[in-house]
Amino acid sequence: METVVKIFKALGDETRLKILMIISSKLICQKGISKHLQISDSAVSQHIKILKEANIITGYKEGYYVFYKINEESFKECISFMKFINDDNHTFVDMNDTEESKKCCGVTCRGKSRCCKKKGD
Repeated sequence: METVVKIFKALGDETRLKILMIISSKLICQKGISKHLQISDSAVSQHIKILKEANIITGYKEGYYVFYKINEESFKECISFMKFINDDNHTFVDMNDTEESKKCCGVTCRGKSRCCKKKGD
């Protein structure tokens, strides 16, 4: 869960999304991203740092330049998470995984189709 949270936080910025769009479409270095987005090298560097810490992108050095590519495994994990929360057949399980944490409004949840809240509440 921690990995997915990091990824979604990193994706919560418009500039980082633009950087990912650029990286996904062509082989480019930090300076190229800076020129393309018309922002400073240091700003791009900070965004790249966040994307790398979230394991969304990886960099590899070629001569003097570092080129970036998307880590597809991170996105596969996010897609799996999105499919999971969209599934009506899963049960709510808190990270604490105690009987009390599985309860909401005093009733154990059994999926979105059978919400623990009583009708009319």
